[in-house]
Amino acid sequence: MRKVLLAATSLILLLNSMPQATAAPPAVGTATYDLGATAYTLPGTDLKAELTAVVHYPKKLSGKYPVVLMSHGLWDTCIDRKAGQLVSDWPCPAGTEVMPSYRGYDYLGDVLAAQGMIVISIGANGTIPQFGEEQDAGRAALINKHLAMWQKLATTGGGPLAGKVRDHGKVVDFRGHADLMNVGLLGHSRGGRGTLFQAADIHQKDWPAGVRVKAVVPLAPAEPYSPDDDPDGESYDPYRITNIPVAGLIGSCDGAVQGQVYNYLQAHNKAPLFQYFIPGANHDFFNSQWSPGSGQIGAYDDATPAGPGRCKSSTGSSDKQLTETQQREVATTYISAFYRHYLLGDQRMNPVTISKDLPVGHP
Repeated sequence: MRKVLLAATSLILLLNSMPQATAAPPAVGTATYDLGATAYTLPGTDLKAELTAVVHYPKKLSGKYPVVLMSHGLWDTCIDRKAGQLVSDWPCPAGTEVMPSYRGYDYLGDVLAAQGMIVISIGANGTIPQFGEEQDAGRAALINKHLAMWQKLATTGGGPLAGKVRDHGKVVDFRGHADLMNVGLLGHSRGGRGTLFQAADIHQKDWPAGVRVKAVVPLAPAEPYSPDDDPDGESYDPYRITNIPVAGLIGSCDGAVQGQVYNYLQAHNKAPLFQYFIPGANHDFFNSQWSPGSGQIGAYDDATPAGPGRCKSSTGSSDKQLTETQQREVATTYISAFYRHYLLGDQRMNPVTISKDLPVGHP
């Protein structure tokens, strides 16, 4: 594979370049749909999952747009405001409300929609009761279910979503506008692991008819279990992607996962593979609902403090920690460049990568 290596600018230069990339003009619409907390039975189980999502889209639909589907990570599922705590049950018990983890990427959905994509962020609370690879399979099935519903909606205007996708009460007609043959996936944390599972070579046969995934972003993904950590081992096969461009992101101060997808993908990939190492980024700030700035119950900073304004890095040193806003701007810049290149064919937006020949974090 031909490696692409562009000059990696300093973080300061990157941040200075981002206001233009992150401004969401008024031309972005926000729609939602909710078919119910128990609308979908996860295959091979009696577990019920929700079919819920928020959709960011170009307000004036004209022609076809690539589709980006996002899947959140593992978090408590319900909010008990009276008790001031989170609950991990599904469906949510009486007196509690759903934890809207899927709304934690609205900042990214706005930007991608402004750049000409239809962005669907799905709820995945119903997959939480599963464990290990079973949860990954459940998350993959849920992704495929949403993609199948959208394929039907986009081609015929029918299916389960007919009349259900509404922007402030008004039905949005996506017929002829969502291109399900040009799909990007993004999964954060455990959602990243489930997304890798869904897009893996051996699972591509399970994609719905009329759907093709063309770009995958594991955002601080949970690592698949491997007893010997052999990059070539068969335990990685359910997550191994070789024929689709992949861009992994991980923060140096992530207190939840190591997030490295490069190790077990690079020996086999035939498509471009990128890994972004973000100094000073933690795990939770990628999801605004999990971040203290939201005021949400249970939100916290997962980075280990290493002095005022600094966090303990996975490299053993300390880094200046990014604020919530800075971390999301960095992620948005990398992710939007990747999708614009591989989904929109915008050759001006060449993905920035860290060469495998250079130490991680030091381009």
